[in-house]
Amino acid sequence: MTRVVREPETSDAGLFGSSVRHPAAAGLVLLAAVLVPSARAEERSAGSVLTIAVAPGSATVFAGTAAGGLYRSDDGGESWTLVEGPLAGLSVSALAFDGAEPSVVCAGTNGAGVFHSADGGRTWAESKSGLANLFVEALAFDPGPPRGVLAGTDGGVFRSADGGQTWTEVSEGLPERTVTVLAVPPGGGTAFVGTKKSGIYRRDTSGKWTAAATGLGRGAVRGLAICAAEPRAMYAGTESGLFRSGNGGDAWTPVNSGLTSTSVLALAVDPASASRAFAGTVTGLYRTSNGGTNWSSAETGAGSFFNAVAFGPSGAVLLGGDGAIIRSGDGGKTWTAKKLPPAPPAAEDEE
Repeated sequence: MTRVVREPETSDAGLFGSSVRHPAAAGLVLLAAVLVPSARAEERSAGSVLTIAVAPGSATVFAGTAAGGLYRSDDGGESWTLVEGPLAGLSVSALAFDGAEPSVVCAGTNGAGVFHSADGGRTWAESKSGLANLFVEALAFDPGPPRGVLAGTDGGVFRSADGGQTWTEVSEGLPERTVTVLAVPPGGGTAFVGTKKSGIYRRDTSGKWTAAATGLGRGAVRGLAICAAEPRAMYAGTESGLFRSGNGGDAWTPVNSGLTSTSVLALAVDPASASRAFAGTVTGLYRTSNGGTNWSSAETGAGSFFNAVAFGPSGAVLLGGDGAIIRSGDGGKTWTAKKLPPAPPAAEDEE
């Protein structure tokens, strides 16, 4: 998962062509700074989009970014606004809505734990009581019973029974603690986690995690998607390729025909049909309409690296790019980049 490393700021020498040494020239520089005091801050990018979440039954979409914090769209991804408040400027790495109560949503961050909202994401509160590791890589609401929300972190899996306000570790059975992805069928059932080094695990009725990796191998898992309409149909994206399971994760088959790279960065399956899915790899975006039997390139015109892919309202497809959401309303035939508003100034940029 992406960690934030801010680019070095531009020096006066970079802004004006050479270092300023003469007193009169120094005065001109100060005058220029007064006339244009905030150009640098205004141009600060939101950074890479790390995660996208769609509110159930709504046109509301959230996007978490590496440097800008959280962004919101209320028209299915056509336009975006920066969400003010405690998440602004943080690295937001995970998002999840409660399918049973869509007004409840959680956001995970790289280093600041989890934030919780009970009003559809309009206000946010820090929610890290009991969360021993604050680098949150994945979030998923579990319909239960009992209902709860899971957080996958760099230090194991944690569960909350109060909508994400307090947490208890539930990592028993995992051979490693670096969790990269989480997935739970929308209607409830077995929860799955993907890990950095040892493959996929599922949680049994006793709460213990057991391996679910027949045919999958044990490399880094970067994407895990369950089809809402066909909950036993699953896709897994790993550093060594794409895999599909038709029996709820009991066995996996490689489905890489048509890919020019098997290093997967992001993955999404159509909630209405397991036949249709999109996968972002290090060489670009690919799509399938036959359950992974074959993949074809989906040219976006917006670069090759996408850390997030999601199916949005009305069948739209949303990609997380560098400071932008790339959107398609026709199943991936054509794409439009929607630039995100500037990120709030970094602490070191403020005067």
